[in-house]
Amino acid sequence: MPSMVLADQATISYDVLGAHLIGQALPLVLVSGMSATKGDWRALAPCLAQARPVLVYDHRGIGDSTYSSRYGTDEITIESLARDLMCLIAYLRWTEVAICGFSMGGVVAQNLLVLPYMQSHPTPLPFRVTHVILAGTRSVVLRDPQHGLQIRPTNVPRTPAERMEIIRRTLQSTFDPSWLRANSARFEYIMHDTIHGRPRPPATIEKQRKALQQFDFKDLLPNISRNIRVLVIHGQQDQVIPFHCVEDMLRRIPGARLVDLGNNPGQVPNLSFGHHWFEYFDLGIWYNVIDMHLRK
Repeated sequence: MPSMVLADQATISYDVLGAHLIGQALPLVLVSGMSATKGDWRALAPCLAQARPVLVYDHRGIGDSTYSSRYGTDEITIESLARDLMCLIAYLRWTEVAICGFSMGGVVAQNLLVLPYMQSHPTPLPFRVTHVILAGTRSVVLRDPQHGLQIRPTNVPRTPAERMEIIRRTLQSTFDPSWLRANSARFEYIMHDTIHGRPRPPATIEKQRKALQQFDFKDLLPNISRNIRVLVIHGQQDQVIPFHCVEDMLRRIPGARLVDLGNNPGQVPNLSFGHHWFEYFDLGIWYNVIDMHLRK
C-alpha cells in the first residue's frame, strides 16, 4: 500500500484507482469523514475510476496512516487535516484536481480552499482545484448535541457487547429508518466491515470529534473563486447533519449549487436520502452526477 511521509514524520496511506488514466482525465480526491477509512469508499471509488484517477487516503492516525510518533500525541484540527491533504496532492505532483469531501471530509475540503486566505500562515495551494463536491457536510460548527455522529468519550470501560452496540447505533444514524428496513443485509455487511476492517482508534476519532467543534472559516468562504465549480449533495433524511446546512453553504460559497432533481443523467430522483448518500439509488446515478459535474 503506497504512503507518503510528512515533514513531521507522520505517514499518510493512500491508493490511486484508475492510475492508468493519469494525464488523460481530471483526478478526483475522495476525502473521508469522521471515523472513516479509505476502504469505506470501496463501492463508489471503483465506479468513478472507470473515467478518471481516483485518490483515496486515510487521515493521520486512522486506518493505515500513522501519527508522527508511536505515542500518538499529534494535535488534530480541521486545518491540520487540510494541510495534510494539500501535502499529499502536492506529493503526487498533480497540477489540477477535483475534490469530493463527505461529512468531516467536506469540512476539510472547504478549509483546503481557504488556506490561501487564513490569517495565520496563509498558504497558496501548489495545485489548482477546478471542481468540488460537498456531500453531507456543513460550513459551521453544529452546537446542537443531537446532530453529528453520536460518539461520546467516556472513562468507563466498556464490554465488547457495549462497544458493538455503540458502533451499531452510530452507523444506523447515517441512514434513515426506511433504508434500514429495506436493506438489512447490506447494513450488516457494512457493520461487519466497520468492525473488522482497518483500525479506527477511538482516541483518533475523539480528536476528530473535537476538531469538528473548533473550526471557524465561514467568513473566508466568499473568497473562493467562482471559477471553482462547487456542487452540494445533501439528503433531506440526513440525521447527522441537518438539511438547513445546505442553505448556509450555498449562501457563503460563490457559485455553489445543489444537485439537480430529475430522471436525466446528472440528476438524482429526489432528496429523500440519508447521511450515507452513496448507499442510496443505483451507483450509476451517482457516477453520472459526479462525472457530469466534473466535465463542466
